[in-house]
Amino acid sequence: MQKVSVRNLRQGMTTYTQLRAADGRILLGSKIELNERYISRIQELGIFSLSVTNPIIERLGLVYEETLSEEHKAKVTKNLKSAFDDIKKGELIDVYRISALAKIIEDTVRKNQIIRINNCNTVEDYIYSHSVNVAALVAVIASDMDYSTLKIHELVMGALLHDVGKVFEGDNVKEHCQRGFDYVRKLRGLSVLSMHVILDHHEKYDGTGYPRQLSGSEIPEYAKIAAIANAYDAMVSDPQREELLLPHQAYEALMSMSGTYFDREITNIFLAKAPLYPVGTFVVLDSGYIGVITETLPKLQSRPSIMVLSDEHGVLTDNWQEINLADNLTTFIMRVMSEEEVIELTNKYERKQ
Repeated sequence: MQKVSVRNLRQGMTTYTQLRAADGRILLGSKIELNERYISRIQELGIFSLSVTNPIIERLGLVYEETLSEEHKAKVTKNLKSAFDDIKKGELIDVYRISALAKIIEDTVRKNQIIRINNCNTVEDYIYSHSVNVAALVAVIASDMDYSTLKIHELVMGALLHDVGKVFEGDNVKEHCQRGFDYVRKLRGLSVLSMHVILDHHEKYDGTGYPRQLSGSEIPEYAKIAAIANAYDAMVSDPQREELLLPHQAYEALMSMSGTYFDREITNIFLAKAPLYPVGTFVVLDSGYIGVITETLPKLQSRPSIMVLSDEHGVLTDNWQEINLADNLTTFIMRVMSEEEVIELTNKYERKQ
């Protein structure tokens, strides 16, 4: 699977998975060969990227497994959108409904796993997929902080609803935390700790956040965790950003904000699981060789296993060899290949077959 920006979609590419709207509708099936009509429709829907098949990755048998499986993510997203639609109608949502969605995430996320997030959705559906992603991310962090089942549940519920304030109209986006908090205070069955995820997930460790300008230990721990998850997913997924960051760029951005915007200790826990180079990433080594990431382990993200595809001049060869950078300490990844470079490389590979 290769994630490709809409601007780089070409006729003849084949979809890797189904593309779903937040309400569960299938917008585009899997294994569909793209033509001009499909590409135009994708652009009209405001979709900013799409997962397509890649013959090199298929030959290697690499499988992209998300932190939250496609099936579970679709189910939670659909039901969360339905709940948000009820809020727009002026209704009070059933907290037990959100609790059931949180339980799905908690039962799926495993301790000690590398974070893998893949967003391919319309702009209007981002609020739902983002909320689900943040909930999955906080579950990963909390499990590594040895949170109890109850504490994880409270945190995940707060994360699912952290942007609920955006449902209510308002010109100032910074008001969504308070608007959301004012709404959830009316709900029965939602803990105060969960509510403060909604109110305080934009507070910053140095006191420059909003809405209350809390700092350091004044910020509830749940909110500190949610702040990191929220920022990371926005960096790699938010279609309103001028340019989305690649995983290794988001990793470095979080590292640079540790101790100022975010709690340093919690950030380090998150970074131990954040991917620098997800499986299937094409990279160039310091020797000039081109390779594909085949495995990444927690706390060893900078030293993954790589299948080398080329000679030292970057020319594809027929004899691919796998190396583990944890065992080859003098070999380094120089850079991640761009989408355009990967497409060109893939075309060269297909012409050789």
